[in-house]
Order: sequence, then C-alpha cells, then structure tokens
Amino acid sequence: NGAGFAGAVTIANLLIVERRPEAEWNQRLGWLETALSVGQGGALILAAWLSTLGERTGLSIAALVPAAAVPLSLILLPRRSTKPQTALEGHTLRHAAATHRLRNGGHTGEWGPVSPSGLPVVPGTRPSRHVLLTRLGLLRGRFGWMMAAWIPAYAGSAIVFALYPVLFQHAFHVKPQTSSLAFAAIVLVSLPLFIVAGRVSQRRGPRVVMAGGLAARVVLLAVLAILAATGSVPSAVPLAAFGGIIFAWSFLSVASPGLTGQLVPQAEGEAQGVLNAASGIAGFLGAVIGGAVASAAGYPAALALGAAATVAGLLIFVVRLLRPARPRPRPPATEPPRAARAA
Repeated sequence: NGAGFAGAVTIANLLIVERRPEAEWNQRLGWLETALSVGQGGALILAAWLSTLGERTGLSIAALVPAAAVPLSLILLPRRSTKPQTALEGHTLRHAAATHRLRNGGHTGEWGPVSPSGLPVVPGTRPSRHVLLTRLGLLRGRFGWMMAAWIPAYAGSAIVFALYPVLFQHAFHVKPQTSSLAFAAIVLVSLPLFIVAGRVSQRRGPRVVMAGGLAARVVLLAVLAILAATGSVPSAVPLAAFGGIIFAWSFLSVASPGLTGQLVPQAEGEAQGVLNAASGIAGFLGAVIGGAVASAAGYPAALALGAAATVAGLLIFVVRLLRPARPRPRPPATEPPRAARAA
C-alpha cells in the first residue's frame, strides 16, 4: 500500500515538474495536493463507517477504492507518441540524456530542464557512467541538506499521524468514529490552503514557506504534548492543534517539491523520487519509534520526541538552506602570455 502510494505521488509530481514550465509548478502542485486531500477526506469519512463493520468486510471494501484509479489513469493520463523516431529525433534524445536537457521543440516545453527518467528509452543505449554518478551524487550539496532537514521533521510529524486514533482515544477520550470524522472535516477545511500555499510559495519562495510550515509544526506538536500530559482538556482543543498540523502540511507539501526542483534543476525526476523515498523512510521510522516510545513512556513523551525531531529538522533547514548561498570566489585573473601582449 505504501509503495503504491509513493509511486503514484512521485509520477504525479513528475507530470508537473517535467512537463510544465517552472512558473506553473507551485499552482499546479497546489491543485494536486487539493485533489489528494479530497480523496483523503472522503476516505476518512468512509473509514468512520468501515470501522463499524468486520475487519474482513472493511478491508475488502477499502481495497476496491484505489482499484478504481487504474482505469481512470489509463484513460486520462496523456500517452507518449509511439511513432518511429527519425534520425534527428534519436540524436536529440541521446543529447538530452547526456545533458539532461531537451531543445525547445521537446515534449516538455521551452523551459528546458528534464531528468533522464522522463525521457523515452533510446534503443541501443545505456546510461553512461557520468549519468549514474550524477544520480548517486544528488545528495551532495544543498539538496542533501534539504533531505537531512526533511527526514527528522517528517518523522516527527509522522508520530502523531501514526498514533492519531489511539492517541485521541486514550489521551483525550475521543472515540475512533468521532476522530475519523474530525480528521475528514479538518482535511476538507484545509483544501483552500493548498491554493493559497501555491501563491505564497510563488511570491515568497519555497524556502520561506517550508521554514514557516516546520516552525508551525514544532509549536503545535509541543502544544499537543502538553495537552496530553495535562489529561483533562476539552477534546476540541487537541483537535484544533492537530488541525493546525494538517494546515501546515498544505504549505509543506507544495513548497517541498518546488524547492526540490530549484535545488536540482538538472535531474528533477530523480530528486522527486528521492524526496518521496525519504518521506516514506521518515514516516516508517516515525511510526515505529513513536509507537515504541508511547508504549514505554506514554503519549506525552512520544509527542515531545516528535516536536524535538521537527526542531532538529528546522534548525538544519534554517542554517543550511534558508540563508542565501555564498557566491563562489572568482578565480584570479591570469596574466596573458608575453607573446599575446606583444601581438
């Protein structure tokens, strides 16, 4: 299930960052996240009903829902041309695979950058050693620091999502059916924020938007930890804090792929895949570690760990990415040879 979702999200992001101009990325990513959230909200409403059924019946019905996406994707997604390539087209694709760029007449538009994963397979060719080393070297530089910040921050928030139903049932005395419906309502209310996030990210830049989203999650996770330790609080208060964490995701989910495309313009496809893989790994680690800490030390400790992990990611992001990169010093001008001066 997780692998299928990660693959689908990766391809959906690539259809935007590899086929549309960069000026349209943030707006289209916002619409993509809006569509995903609509599906998530509907699924949570469905989950509230499925929780009243038997496990086998509920899982069988749940399996039918994503299966409906298969025929829809075959019908709606644009297909590549299957006509034979001319000699000039083959030369253009081989040049693009080597330089990571298509000419203005390419299928990705005039803006240029494209990763090898978005190119059609060129018969009789294999990835060069340079291309393989480039893919392995994606984590060097500023994109590597982005991943170093993203993984702990994502894992910290994953703790509350993994524990959500039992956390609210045992710490705040909210029934699972109620928490599922509340989750769905929060998701649906957050839908307009994806469009707002796209506009803000376009105007202020994805770095500022990501820093603000991570900072908001730090505060809200700390508030949830304090509320869980307090115990007797109205259920609306922790639900409001949880809603704020969801609202912050509206901005993070739009800014993170946009920043990825900016940091790795020569290989967006591979970088988006790394981003989604890192999110999957971080989500797994957050769920496992958070569950173990909650079992051993209680829900307040698990939530405090999530806030601390998010703080670590925020600090890395601010120090390494929020500040503008220092310009590289220019090499000293070399004196022309004596013969050239004489000429």
